[in-house]
Amino acid sequence: MPSLFWQFYLGFLLITILILFSIPTLGIVDISLRDLLSTYYPHLLVLLLLEAASAFLFQTLTQKPLRYIRRFLTGKDADSLKIEKYIHRPDEIGALATVAIKNASQSDDIIADLISQQRYLASILENLNDGICIVDHNGIVRIVNQATKRMFNIPENAVSGQTLVETIRHYKVQELWQECQQKKVQLTMQLETSINRNYLQCIATPLDPYSEGNILFLFQDITRLHQLEVVRRDFVSNVSHELRTPLTSLKLITETLSDGAMNDPPAQQRFLAQMEKEIDNLTQLVQELLELSRIESGLVPLQKKIVAPCALLESAANRMQVQAERAGLHFSRECSEKLPSIMIDEARLEQVLINLIHNAIKFTPPGGNIHVSAIQQTGTIVFAVQDTGIGIPQKDIDRIFERFYKTDRSRSKSGTGLGLSIARHLVQAHQGKLWVESVVNQGSTFYFSIPISH
Repeated sequence: MPSLFWQFYLGFLLITILILFSIPTLGIVDISLRDLLSTYYPHLLVLLLLEAASAFLFQTLTQKPLRYIRRFLTGKDADSLKIEKYIHRPDEIGALATVAIKNASQSDDIIADLISQQRYLASILENLNDGICIVDHNGIVRIVNQATKRMFNIPENAVSGQTLVETIRHYKVQELWQECQQKKVQLTMQLETSINRNYLQCIATPLDPYSEGNILFLFQDITRLHQLEVVRRDFVSNVSHELRTPLTSLKLITETLSDGAMNDPPAQQRFLAQMEKEIDNLTQLVQELLELSRIESGLVPLQKKIVAPCALLESAANRMQVQAERAGLHFSRECSEKLPSIMIDEARLEQVLINLIHNAIKFTPPGGNIHVSAIQQTGTIVFAVQDTGIGIPQKDIDRIFERFYKTDRSRSKSGTGLGLSIARHLVQAHQGKLWVESVVNQGSTFYFSIPISH
């Protein structure tokens, strides 16, 4: 489209040409005018040439800069050098070029800042431990981070744009989305994943009015809290059970004595002896509970010193030797004096060894064997207590170190069920590890490792 100036110039040129060509058709009356025009015809051509030059100059001075500015502002030509040479002009074109460059610079800064913020938010989303998922009003997933993919075992190459059902294959999430769409309020629920068996807390929040129809899902892994809650319930149940037995026995003995057994000296002595035994059991239970609580809370400082492994093993074995022989068991020990020393609380780890040996004696039938040993292995000293007792079922091996946990075959035996839990915490306080290997009816071997001191 020609500019307005060129349109005016072309129109004037066309009128002039028409006049020139119409001169021969004029009558005699117009002869003087024709002669006049013929005389000044060269001057008219010169004038037309000057007008063409003026138009070209006007095009160069105004139209060309305006065209560059327009292409720069529309993004068709990002070369700012083409318009920077016009910013010093005193006219409106110079002012326009200055504003264009300034606005372009500000736009670049704004765009760079937005890109930086977008990358920053994307980095936060990808590194959150909590799962984030945004679903639009059509049920299409717009954003899903790595934590959500990990929780629901979503493929790494999964991208946004799929439906919620296709992305998170859990019917409770779909139901929560539908309910949140209807009620337009924040809703919370707990669910269990079908693959990893993890417990998740799911919070659905409408993003209205800023993003109408979109729902933000926040997934928090509460598996550990759920496990702690189960342990707490089991602890209360087990403590109640362990206290109920001796308290019931004491109540019955007291009622029996009140009903006349006090007048029967032999019965009186027997019942008093039973009361003393039950009170001792209660005292042991309370002491072990307090001990376990202090160890778990870190209120038991370890009195560490350099100790030879064989000295520790011999001390514990000597204390349990007589008890093993009374149970009709063959008791043996093995330890090389060349083993390097360890930095430990000797009394605490001797308590661990005695507890393990005591359990071995309790669950090994007469005629069996108990072997205690210590060896060096990959920067640690490994202590082992091996027996030929009744063994531990495979389903119970992972749980025997829990507080109050007892296998079905050990419920008839005395004990609080806290010894192994205390032993585990004491070993862990020494940066060690306690574990067991067992075969039913063939025996068990309890191991614990202690780092070698340097």
